[in-house]
Amino acid sequence: MGETYVCGPLAVTVAASHPVLKAKVCESLDLYTVAWPPPHTPMHIRIDTVESAAPSARGTFLTCARMRVDAVDAELYATCVSGVAIAASSDAQRWSITVPAATLNGVVPEDIEDLVGLALTTGWRRVGWVPIHAAAVVRDADCAILCAPSGGGKSTLTAALIRRGWRTLGDDKLLLRLGVGGQPELAALLHTFNLHPQTREWFPEVGDLERLPRYSAWTEKRKVRIEAIWPASAQSHARPTRLVQLVRNANAAAELQVSPMGGQDVLDILLRQTVIPTHRKTAAAVLASVVPTARSLTGIRVEIGGRIFHDPRALAELEAALA
Repeated sequence: MGETYVCGPLAVTVAASHPVLKAKVCESLDLYTVAWPPPHTPMHIRIDTVESAAPSARGTFLTCARMRVDAVDAELYATCVSGVAIAASSDAQRWSITVPAATLNGVVPEDIEDLVGLALTTGWRRVGWVPIHAAAVVRDADCAILCAPSGGGKSTLTAALIRRGWRTLGDDKLLLRLGVGGQPELAALLHTFNLHPQTREWFPEVGDLERLPRYSAWTEKRKVRIEAIWPASAQSHARPTRLVQLVRNANAAAELQVSPMGGQDVLDILLRQTVIPTHRKTAAAVLASVVPTARSLTGIRVEIGGRIFHDPRALAELEAALA
């Protein structure tokens, strides 16, 4: 029996023939810190070394920067440039990752993280949840989804609002579904923040983040527990009411510019925050949650200047727009 990790609605067990590879899979799963009540859907991931690299996938299900995914007779198969591969059973509950022995010492850790992410994303979708790359802040009956590309300011703005009495579901990855009566629901997966060391300029309480290890080779950001800095500021579920397109502009003449967005713009932005596979049945299931959610949200575009976090009046104006 391998180790078990609760990752949202999934209970994932891990087994491996090599301790270093197992540790990398467990490291990816250990990020999901939010306690979910049972029952949990079981999933099993095994990682092993093999003599040679598996044949490359063609990308008929999905193609992204470092991975290609095929759907073969209801089973998923994916490969990375490094030769690392993953295959799933038809029910998506058993996953097998293989690493060519020749590349073991030089294997790209992010490849294993991506393949584990594929397994989790598939599992979440199978039980009715759609993962979205966004932050969310909550106060009373107001819940805003904050949308921006990586490095676009989601974490910093979320931190600024927490200091003003808001709570958060997270700054990076959330789950979305339609609940009772077709109402959209958001659920948290990670109660950690991805903060750049320069965040200390605005929020001294975060401490010296440069003393912490970078959580990825692709960023300077550090991962910290939200409530270790701002106690009682995290929550697990909320009903979204707003969608915010966040645009950073350090050269903006004003610290804050807020403008309304139409329904089509709201849908376009929300679609950018999730992954839509080319596989038609899977894409249809994702859209069945995303489209009604977008129709229920009020959208605003928020352009922020470089010093908004030093300007209480601008933050108060933003709060009024979110409410």
